[in-house]
Amino acid sequence: MSTPVAVVAARRIAWVEGPDAEALLHGLLTADVLAIPVGGGTPSLVLDTQGHLVARIHVHRDAPDAFTLLLDPAPAPDGMAVIAAHHVSEDAEVMGPEDVAVLVITGPAPDADLVVPGAIPGTTELVTDDPVGLAAELGLALAPPEFLEAMRIAAGIPAIGVDTGATTLVQESGLDDLVSFDKGCYLGQETVARLHYRGHANRRLARIALDAPVPVGTTFSARDSAGGTATSVSPLPDATWMALAMVRREVPDGAEVVFDNGVGGRVLARDE
Repeated sequence: MSTPVAVVAARRIAWVEGPDAEALLHGLLTADVLAIPVGGGTPSLVLDTQGHLVARIHVHRDAPDAFTLLLDPAPAPDGMAVIAAHHVSEDAEVMGPEDVAVLVITGPAPDADLVVPGAIPGTTELVTDDPVGLAAELGLALAPPEFLEAMRIAAGIPAIGVDTGATTLVQESGLDDLVSFDKGCYLGQETVARLHYRGHANRRLARIALDAPVPVGTTFSARDSAGGTATSVSPLPDATWMALAMVRREVPDGAEVVFDNGVGGRVLARDE
């Protein structure tokens, strides 16, 4: 995107500090926390014991034994209950979450209190006390939250708790790039690894190009295959519409679908 755009967005923030903070997070999260340098960070997932997707977070190492966690806003699950439940005897303090506003930009990242890559490709999130003032200082016009929603859907990025459910697996969500398959054990690792090395997901989150808008929750059918339900819908900058939905593995890229209200659509390939 040639002209940088800024959006003020809600997030939550938490902290884990203490001599065992690294070990606690490394044993729970899908990311390789041991590999994060001071001042660096990485996106990660929180899973339950069965490997179901609970939350998406960004882990930032502030010091050798101190981490900041940037979390999705309510009502999305933040994963902190899972971390707290497995924090038993470790010498670590878990604090938060608290609500925080961030400035999400589509251009190069300037200095701020905390700068992390955004969940949407091509974006950066800046944690600052005054996101509106920072946008003005950077000379960036503010866009509405719908701008980010359109970017998210166009990129096929799931909103946790909206496009995913209590039994959604990592590979179904398309977020398996947030998993380190070399780090060893973590919560839910057995299911994720078994699916990665020995099986396949029966469903996948797909982008559907729409002929016209449909309400969220509208079901659809695909020829010779089971259908699904639109979980996110948005207009795109080119005046077309797109939806996200879980579809069965046997629904191929390019498949034509028909929604219950008569609107047609087409399942897009990941790289389309």
